Amino acid sequence: MSASGNIYDLGYQGYDGPRLGRVAVTVGLLRATLAAAYGIGRGGRAKVVPFGLAAMALLPAVIVVGITALVSQAGAGDALAEASPIRHDSYLSVTSTLIMLFCAAQAPELFGKDQRYGVLPLYFSRILTRSDYALARLGGLALAVFLVSVVPQVVITFGAVLAANDPVTGFADEAADIPRYIASSAFAAALLTAVAAVIAAWTPRRAYATAGIIAVFIVPPIMVAIVSELAAGDAARFLLFTSVADILEGLNAAIFGTLAASPAVLAADFPEWVYLAATAVGIAGGVALVLRRYQGVSG
Repeated sequence: MSASGNIYDLGYQGYDGPRLGRVAVTVGLLRATLAAAYGIGRGGRAKVVPFGLAAMALLPAVIVVGITALVSQAGAGDALAEASPIRHDSYLSVTSTLIMLFCAAQAPELFGKDQRYGVLPLYFSRILTRSDYALARLGGLALAVFLVSVVPQVVITFGAVLAANDPVTGFADEAADIPRYIASSAFAAALLTAVAAVIAAWTPRRAYATAGIIAVFIVPPIMVAIVSELAAGDAARFLLFTSVADILEGLNAAIFGTLAASPAVLAADFPEWVYLAATAVGIAGGVALVLRRYQGVSG
């Protein structure tokens, strides 16, 4: 029996349209990273952890808004606002652990998966550079973390405005805190992303990266608390800057002007600008290490 075959003219043609260049490709990867951080475009199981943690971070805001609405009808809304432990200036402290867990769960997926499956050469074979790739991944994760942090704050603002007798007056009362919590959420997202990305990029194996990120976020605050109880002096004070959680608490207190209300920050007795400087150094150092990682990774 003789061999036979067919030839089909599928009409393949060259692409003559516009080529958008590096910026468009980088922005596209950033959007894909943001979607992947929430499991969008993947199976249902991939969405459970990110959306579950985001929902738990949002829950205190929903509860306080509901209680405020009920109490305002009884005319005691102002008293509740002063006594409530869930406020704009304290919300980051309330939800910081959940945000850290979000980073620990999603950073290894975003920074390690491409290394594990060996697909980085496909990215770097085109116009996308190694720095573009790293910055797009960092930006996408930072934006995802920022949304987890800032959305509950926005919910509190809308709740306070709607619960006020005069919405205009209610918004005026909230206006001063809006840029503060946006700045606090942005700095927190950038620092947490930078730290988590360093570990995830340099530790491609997901289990190790997740454990490492959790350890870096959770263990130092415990050590700082222990050392602060046992020792005094500059050594104990400066140990605070090994703890991302304590740096963020100090930064948040500095932004809202509530340093005296934070026991750990008050005990350290550093000026407000020190926490901003520590945050900036942490962000810059983390970004630099991630960029260096992708300059040397095979691909």
